[in-house]
Amino acid sequence: MELDAVMLARMQFAFTIAFHIIFPSFTIGLSAWIATLLVIWRRTGKDHYRDLAKFWTKIFAVSFGMGVVSGIVMSYEFGTNWSHFSLVVGNVVGPLIGYEVLTAFFLEATFLGILLFGWNRFPPGLHVLAACFVAVGTLFSAFWILSANSWMQYPTGHAIENGIAVPADWLAVVFSPTFPMRFFHMVFAAYITTAFVVIATGARYLLAGTHKAHAMTMLKMGIGLAVV
Repeated sequence: MELDAVMLARMQFAFTIAFHIIFPSFTIGLSAWIATLLVIWRRTGKDHYRDLAKFWTKIFAVSFGMGVVSGIVMSYEFGTNWSHFSLVVGNVVGPLIGYEVLTAFFLEATFLGILLFGWNRFPPGLHVLAACFVAVGTLFSAFWILSANSWMQYPTGHAIENGIAVPADWLAVVFSPTFPMRFFHMVFAAYITTAFVVIATGARYLLAGTHKAHAMTMLKMGIGLAVV
């Protein structure tokens, strides 16, 4: 194996993307679970659901921040490591990634601020709604990123003009043939990842003999999601 510029670029990009995927694959499911906990809290009035949501929101915030930081590096590497590829497909892939920022990241970041710092500053109903919007935002993020990835693997809905790909049918671009299976596969994998992290955390607390009610809730809900 020759360590030329192409191989080094591949190695760098592979490291970046392998590190980055750890965080969205966890936060997609975690945001949905936090929202579920808060909805149950509002319906039952049992404060230990709120305590669990507060505990996991802190973990979500750290994971979300790490995902943002590593994702920015990855997006820069499209231009630095694969500049000609970006030149050829930028008219198609660029807007898809841009839509992810506009419809998903801004939504997540805005309502995460309310979710993280608004426990005693906003009405409970608004706080629960913020958690739901964060969960929806993570799904939007998965939607657009998987759309871009699916198009790169199976490009449709475009035309080539002077060696440059330009969009001809945005619906065909967004919903390329492999997109549905990629999207649902990623979302289900993220939910399963969260389920097993929650199960492991609940089991650890149960073995330690602390926070038993919280631990049992984590185990029951985590195992329930994994079974489904």
